[in-house]
Amino acid sequence: MSVIDSAGIRAPIEVDISHAGSARSGAAVSLPARPRNNPYIAYRKLLTPQRVKELSALRPWIPVRDTIWCWAWIAAAWALVFFVPTWWSVLLAIPVIGTRYYALFIIGHDGMHRRIFTSAKRSDWFTDLFLIGPIGMVNRVNSRNHLEHHQNLANDDDPDLHKHACFNKSDKLEYLLFLTGLSALVNVYKNLFIHTGKVDAAGRATAAETDAVASSENHRKHSLRDIAIILSWQAALCLGLTLLTGLAFGGTFDKPLSILLHGFWGYPALWLAPVYIFTYLPNLIRSFVEHSHPEDDDHADEHRLCTFLSNPVERLVMSPMNMNYHIGHHLWPSIPYYNLPIADKELRAIPAEKRAGLNWRGTYAGYMWSYYVALPLEECRNSRQRRLHDAHAK
Repeated sequence: MSVIDSAGIRAPIEVDISHAGSARSGAAVSLPARPRNNPYIAYRKLLTPQRVKELSALRPWIPVRDTIWCWAWIAAAWALVFFVPTWWSVLLAIPVIGTRYYALFIIGHDGMHRRIFTSAKRSDWFTDLFLIGPIGMVNRVNSRNHLEHHQNLANDDDPDLHKHACFNKSDKLEYLLFLTGLSALVNVYKNLFIHTGKVDAAGRATAAETDAVASSENHRKHSLRDIAIILSWQAALCLGLTLLTGLAFGGTFDKPLSILLHGFWGYPALWLAPVYIFTYLPNLIRSFVEHSHPEDDDHADEHRLCTFLSNPVERLVMSPMNMNYHIGHHLWPSIPYYNLPIADKELRAIPAEKRAGLNWRGTYAGYMWSYYVALPLEECRNSRQRRLHDAHAK
């Protein structure tokens, strides 16, 4: 909890968590909220404003080309199932559909920052129609969660705190449950589709200008245009995949019910399952490992920016479209995904003492294992964030 003074600075006030775990006996516990924290401002000076401007120059043909290429792979996977209707063709299609849609979602992430076209309106249309509309999202409504994450990283009001904090992954059971995606589903849904909080003045001041503008313009009310895009996509996917699998596996047009009986599983198997397994889960886990440390969250907040060098196979699943270069993205959200490798190379060329606190890691799997073996983490189980979280949950 906090208040904003006339200068736009967040001042701490007392938070009563008398309903929290340690206060269940009736004794009130008051925790002072921390002042707004932004330990990353100084790092933005590692590249000159002129160089950031150069790297932020948009080349719209690249995301257009990549979008066409990814949809071509997805269409090819569906075609494989149609022309070779066997169990193994379905199993082959699922990872292709899921990983290529994840790549589309990452391009859509640039769309959330309005970094596809120079026109924000054109970026929104492209993002909604070809990138995030297929999973029921539209930019104006659903991007606010991500923009608030950028504006509030290392603060208690980061909406993605539940993803990368350790307070809800303090032992092996909590951690493994998180890796299934099930324990985060409710929070992810609420943040994307229900959350109505506004970005405060202090938060906007710490964000890139493009994010501040985008976040101010975004709101939670769907327009008729938004609803039409979402419903059109879901109708096309549900009916199209039911028809595809129904005809491929024995249904006929002269017996419409046979198409439904043979193809009812097409939409869940060839869209919902690939998106959950190869988009939602990798994105959730990537969000965790690229900001987390196996230590108390207040300490981790001082150095949450991490890049994974990884390898081509792992990046295909975990971080397509250069999303592994997460340090550069958080420091300069205006840099489009196709220029992040250049920014990262220039960052790593800077003397280590000037970039101390930024983290370059090896593989995602390696870090996930190192976090697992560090468990349990008592400092996380008893952390300030956990007590606040428990209090708010009640």
